[in-house]
Amino acid sequence: MDNDATVYSNGTSPASYQQYSWELTDKLRKTAKSELREDEQLRSQGLAQMREFIAKSPHIKRCRTDALFLLRFLRTKKYSIPQACAMLERYLTIRQTNSAWFERMDIDDPEIAAIIDGGYIVPLLERDDHGRQVILSVAGNLDLSRVSSALLARVHFLVQEVLADDEQSQICGYVHCVDERELSMKLMGMWSLVDIKKVADCIQNGVPSRINAFNLIGMPSTAATLLEFCVSLLSDKLRKRINLFRTVEDFAGKMNRKILPKEYGGTVPLAEMVAQFKERCRRKRAQLLAMDEMHIELSKLPGHCADSCRRDLDAGMIGSFRKLEVD
Repeated sequence: MDNDATVYSNGTSPASYQQYSWELTDKLRKTAKSELREDEQLRSQGLAQMREFIAKSPHIKRCRTDALFLLRFLRTKKYSIPQACAMLERYLTIRQTNSAWFERMDIDDPEIAAIIDGGYIVPLLERDDHGRQVILSVAGNLDLSRVSSALLARVHFLVQEVLADDEQSQICGYVHCVDERELSMKLMGMWSLVDIKKVADCIQNGVPSRINAFNLIGMPSTAATLLEFCVSLLSDKLRKRINLFRTVEDFAGKMNRKILPKEYGGTVPLAEMVAQFKERCRRKRAQLLAMDEMHIELSKLPGHCADSCRRDLDAGMIGSFRKLEVD
């Protein structure tokens, strides 16, 4: 595994941790300092305190303790140790209570491979002008007869996990671009209100990722209710990062075209980007599968996310957007 990315039992944590070594550019060092407050001393202290938190936790039973994993949380929370530790707990809890979304992230799974091969979601090969990782999702590239909301969620979170240890992305963040020109009622109808709430909670509170922008392209008017509901679940900060583009040309005009797939005005075909991403998935395959070994004892956690989901069910927040549109 990369950088000793082993899942350790609390009783067998390493006697000494692999020392972190900065291997990025001076420019990124300055970005980390200005945007995240990160310097060598704060980083060293943060890693030590998170490792101590994991070792002394009565409910975290197995967890990664390598620097790249813990830096996901420290950088997302700008080195607030209490917030980073709380997000780690939330992350482990969400993975366990939503196992259909997070377990068996295997690129050799035929169902997952079919979605990736179809070009539904792919990280672009080059970063944008701000050094951010751009992820493109294309609703029209889905075979809706072969997918479910749980499978789509697992694919999205697989992409996130494959990219999550990349330090430049941890520092500079991500831009999500969604081509929704062929977003259909059938696809919207796959998602229950509870599932949408859970996804929003994962994005904001449980999955460490610095999301700088959501670019939505060609959203049909029939999805207005869906968009309104989703936006209502987001924080003010994330709401301000949503950008709507009527056409692909409008979208491409705001991007560095050379990084886009050929189908969007760039030079590299989408299929080639997909092939390179699949190779990246294969290199990370053992690590992704080992992540299933992480474990948190939910009975010792007050008010974990399963409780909030149960409250939603009790309140009647079930059903699909197909039903919501009719109501």
